[in-house]
Amino acid sequence: MNINQINEIKENGITTVKSFLNENELSIIKDIVQTYSASKGGSKSYFSTNWKLLLYKIPTFQFKKLKHDLTILKLADKKKLNEFANKFFGVKSFLKFIDGYYSPIKDQDVLPWHTDQAYEGVEKNFEGFVNPEHAHLKFFIYLTDVGPDNGCTSYIPKSHKIGYALRKGIYEKKIKFEPYFLLKDFRNFISKNENKSYINNFLKDNSIIDNFLDDTSFIKENKNSKKFDFSLKAGDMIIFDEGGVHKGSKSLINERLILRYLYSIRK
Repeated sequence: MNINQINEIKENGITTVKSFLNENELSIIKDIVQTYSASKGGSKSYFSTNWKLLLYKIPTFQFKKLKHDLTILKLADKKKLNEFANKFFGVKSFLKFIDGYYSPIKDQDVLPWHTDQAYEGVEKNFEGFVNPEHAHLKFFIYLTDVGPDNGCTSYIPKSHKIGYALRKGIYEKKIKFEPYFLLKDFRNFISKNENKSYINNFLKDNSIIDNFLDDTSFIKENKNSKKFDFSLKAGDMIIFDEGGVHKGSKSLINERLILRYLYSIRK
């Protein structure tokens, strides 16, 4: 990982790292994640993020899980993920969570087009909104091959810039809040004249929204697009700003196995 990849995330919201895990590392990590056969968000999918959480497993005799958690935690240190996140944010960052999970072969997207850092709810006020500077950087390590219609993550370039401008505008009460988690709602929200004007002025580049609306016009007819899909091998990784618009595609060939690390500037 290098400065060019940091710059690529800042510009487009995402970068790829080929052969992030060698064959031996891939075998070890894949075996650990498969041990728990955990679905996304399930309690068994999470691993300890610090020594304190590791030690909690001793009184309950979870020695196997402790060993696995330690291996996953050491991998982050070995690969200098925290160092990369620090350079990306320009300040000290913190490991917020680690999880490893699988998605079965299924003719349905793991997640539809969405943005993870969208403010949610309809009765939110200023106090309820998270500071837009508290960004999240996600490391997605694929433990199985992925591609279009086979478990890849798809990402709309530069959408993270629009997402940040939206959060900042809402947080500073310059944009009236409304839910925008899903792509269709996101498009409608930024298309409103007052919101579009604010974002364009903030970004100082009118082409970003226009290009985004063109690139995502497929959603108006409930269609999809493979234009923004990635084809990656087991052991490859993507790193992305989760404030951008992305989705997890369906897995039609093999089950999808992933290890994720998330870093933030907020402890």
